Amino acid sequence: MLYLHKYLNKKCYRSEKYTPMKRFFLLLTFTLLLFHTYGQAPTGHFHYAQFMDIEGSPYLETYLAVAGNSVTYKSIDEDKEQASVEVSMIFKNGDIVKAYRKFNLKSAEIEKYASGKPAFLNLERFSLENGTYNFELTLKDNYIDSAQFTYHDIITVNVDKNEVSFGGITLAESMRPSDKRNQFSKSGFDIIPYVSNFYPDGVNNIRFYAEIYNLDKQLGRDSAFIVKTYIEGASTRRLYKEFAALERKKAAPINVIMKSFDITKLNSGNYNLVIEVRNKQNQLVAEYKKFIQRSNDQYYQLEVDYTTIEIESTFTQGINNFNQLEDYIYALYPIANRMEQNFILQDFTESKMKLMQQFFYNFWKERNPSDPEEEWNIYKNQLKIVQKHFGYGQRRGYSTDLGRIYLKYGPPSSISEEHLGQQQIISTQGGSGTGTIDAVDYQIWHYYKVNEQTDRIFIFVKGLGTYNLGEEYVLLYTDVSGEVAYDDGLSFSSVGSLLQSVDSKLLRDIQNESARALSRFLRGKR
Repeated sequence: MLYLHKYLNKKCYRSEKYTPMKRFFLLLTFTLLLFHTYGQAPTGHFHYAQFMDIEGSPYLETYLAVAGNSVTYKSIDEDKEQASVEVSMIFKNGDIVKAYRKFNLKSAEIEKYASGKPAFLNLERFSLENGTYNFELTLKDNYIDSAQFTYHDIITVNVDKNEVSFGGITLAESMRPSDKRNQFSKSGFDIIPYVSNFYPDGVNNIRFYAEIYNLDKQLGRDSAFIVKTYIEGASTRRLYKEFAALERKKAAPINVIMKSFDITKLNSGNYNLVIEVRNKQNQLVAEYKKFIQRSNDQYYQLEVDYTTIEIESTFTQGINNFNQLEDYIYALYPIANRMEQNFILQDFTESKMKLMQQFFYNFWKERNPSDPEEEWNIYKNQLKIVQKHFGYGQRRGYSTDLGRIYLKYGPPSSISEEHLGQQQIISTQGGSGTGTIDAVDYQIWHYYKVNEQTDRIFIFVKGLGTYNLGEEYVLLYTDVSGEVAYDDGLSFSSVGSLLQSVDSKLLRDIQNESARALSRFLRGKR
């Protein structure tokens, strides 16, 4: 069953992105549309792709999926019912009709009163010369006289017999070996089209079929080449390693590409499905990009191949001082996700300068695709505030707990600051019993709202030098979800009572909290 009828009101895009290469002209124009009308007219998805046959003649495939819940069903026996739609397609060059087809498309026979009515699918192939055509598609419900829908488009067919080019990328509902030839058969497989570029939550595989032409003429018959397929961010061009594959092939007049990716962990967003062709020297010969959308109820942290990020003519090229860029990257730690933090916690060298620039640009591009430099400048001003108020000795302000919380959550709604005398705590050093710690200063930061949480606090204490925590404020306690609490059993009524409920081992464990990984890392470096 196609996952179409639930999503007929989703936004769809008709744009396809391509990159021309030397001696390469991208030949394929894809159109994906979502059409609907008012009243009783049929609704569904339409899509097309051009290909070239073994003799070098172009042809066009059209894919049509009619939403089962948009048409009228008629009884065919006591238990079954069926819908029927009249479909007509016309291709005109000027006033001359170049291709015309009219047929009835019937749904599957379904049980009467079934709660779900699956979409029904059609695939047609038209032999068309290179050129531009005025296309008209008409759908008419055969069981309601007035129900009709008409769609117009301009379709260009342009297949070169001599240059390297891509045929259409067909997104597939399924791909399986053909038992016997039928309308969906291609290259020995039944390719059942997925007539949409939208992948909702619950549709967790993306399958696709593509053809590449004339590689034998450019690379030499049977010459080895590499096909790299992957998913990248549509705006950031971030390559996701989890959705990437390499395949070695030999050049032929027509090379077929069939791939699938499990996209369970692909987060909601706009992406490109990318196919690259590279020669034996790993030089890019041709590439094709197809726009897709994903909706996912879950969120996953995914790794990035930063070496693929383009930084030419970006603001990061102006940051060419190694020490300055290194400091800027470390300063991102408080607001970075887990994968970005893993990248940040490394010993950078000047040989990694470009990689550092690529990471830095991608970091801000993902947060503000339209103006990453402006986003960085806003954060840089916050870093100045943090350094002025929370820097400690040689420690940078962003590497302190006070600075980290400020950068991550913004300025608190209020701050309470007090001094406590000598405090008694539970000691686990050298056996059980109690012990004392020196006088303690503390700050309580109160936030009216943190993300979607209200009335939250952070408690920072200073004076825990006995436990090698340094003479600076460290985060002891918070009730903010997502921040590590040092013991789920801790409760807060006052700082004194809180300290009395904390044993010395727990205080030492504060140093091992991942949120202060940058602080420990920098302390070791400087």
